[in-house]
Amino acid sequence: MNEARMAPADHWKRAQAGDPFWGTQLAGQNDPHVAPINQLIESLRTHHDGVRLPLAAPWHGGINAPALIVLNDAGEPREETSFMCIRNPDRAADRQRHLMTEFDISPTDFCHWNGYPWPRLDPKRDLTPEQALAGGHALLEVMGLMRDLKMLLLLGRKAQDAADAVLPQLQAEHPRVHIVRSLHPLGAKRTVDREEQKRVWAAIAQYLHAPAS
Repeated sequence: MNEARMAPADHWKRAQAGDPFWGTQLAGQNDPHVAPINQLIESLRTHHDGVRLPLAAPWHGGINAPALIVLNDAGEPREETSFMCIRNPDRAADRQRHLMTEFDISPTDFCHWNGYPWPRLDPKRDLTPEQALAGGHALLEVMGLMRDLKMLLLLGRKAQDAADAVLPQLQAEHPRVHIVRSLHPLGAKRTVDREEQKRVWAAIAQYLHAPAS
C-alpha cells in the first residue's frame, strides 16, 4: 500500500490485458481489505444469473478507503474477469488517473463502485427506475462494508440516480458522509466543464488531505 501512495505517475500507466499487474490483482482479490467487497460482488453475480461483474482491485483502498467513487454501470456483458481500477485501458480510467495525479490523490484513498453494478445490454441508456432502485440497494450494501467512509463521489447521471433512489435511507445510515455530485470522468467535453471538473477534484483532494479533527 505504501508503494501505491508514493508511486510516481508513470507507475499508474494503463495496464493492457495480459499485463503482470492484473495477475497481482487476481492473486490479491481475497486480501482482507477487498475480500468483503468481492464477496458482495459474488453474491450480486449469483442473483443475476451468474453474469460476471468487475471486482474490487486490491491496488485501491477497499473497505479502508475514505472515499467511494461511484461511476455508471459495468458496461456490456463480457466473459473475462476484470477489475474496477484506474489502470484499466480505457478513456474513463485515463481521465481519473490524470485528475488524481494532478491533485496528488493516492489510489488507496478510493474504492470504486458502479451505480448499477451489473452489465447491461444497453449501457448508453439511462437507468430505468427499477434499475436505479436495485443499484441503490447494492450501493447501500457496499457502503455498509466501509470502515471509515468520509466521502461519496457520485460521478455521472446513473451513479446519482442510484443514490437518489435510496437517498433517505442512505443519509439516515451515513449522516456524516460527505456527498459530492459531479460529471462522469468523460462528461467534461467543454472547456467550462473541464474547469468545473478540476475545481471539484481540487476540493476532493483538499478534503482528503485535511488533518483528521
